[in-house]
Amino acid sequence: MSTPRTLTPRRIPLPKLFRSRPHPRRSFITLPDTNKPQHLTAARRLPYDRARLYDLIADVDSYVRFLPYCKVSRVTAWTSSPPDADGQSRRWPARADLTAGWGGFEETYTSRVFCVPSLGVVEAISGDAATEIPAADLRRHGLSDPGPGVGDGGGGGVFKSLVTRWTVEPATRADGSRQHDWSDVRLSIRYQFANPLYAAVSSAVADKVAPVMIEAFVEQARRVLGDTGKDAETLR
Repeated sequence: MSTPRTLTPRRIPLPKLFRSRPHPRRSFITLPDTNKPQHLTAARRLPYDRARLYDLIADVDSYVRFLPYCKVSRVTAWTSSPPDADGQSRRWPARADLTAGWGGFEETYTSRVFCVPSLGVVEAISGDAATEIPAADLRRHGLSDPGPGVGDGGGGGVFKSLVTRWTVEPATRADGSRQHDWSDVRLSIRYQFANPLYAAVSSAVADKVAPVMIEAFVEQARRVLGDTGKDAETLR
């Protein structure tokens, strides 16, 4: 008796339409580029003399009393400007402990502070950032930037770097003429998070930080310098 043959089923290839394809992985949340610094700005035209506004901005110790997002502001070192034509010299903040944060995050830094009255600039730098004030202008005021150092932050904290710059200049009209007793105040905040998750969490409030801070400064100017009866103007 012959042995029955065992039939081996043939494999019929499936059409390409039915072939399984690997599914691309999709991220649940798209995180901002941690290597890309963020930049926030706001500006107002105020009915006050430039020198008086500059003195308010250079009073770093007072920031904690009126600036939102500033939890600590304590000057720890001072520098003296070269004597002027009348032989007068003035001291300015050179280093400060600042605690800043928003969106639920806070960070404390020992900040390098640069006061350059000739440019109307007061700048606080924390973390691994460096000042963009020209070296010649720094030397003119007896200043130099030693660069980031121990205790400047940037070592595992929320912010990799944080640069807050206030600038006050005499106001000018569209035709270039001086608008007397008015000044333009600009606030620039450049920062970089150490972790992209921090940027994602804080993104909802980040755009509001600079406008809220400069409005708080406008109110401080009214309290200290007096209400002129003129409203501040928004600048672009």
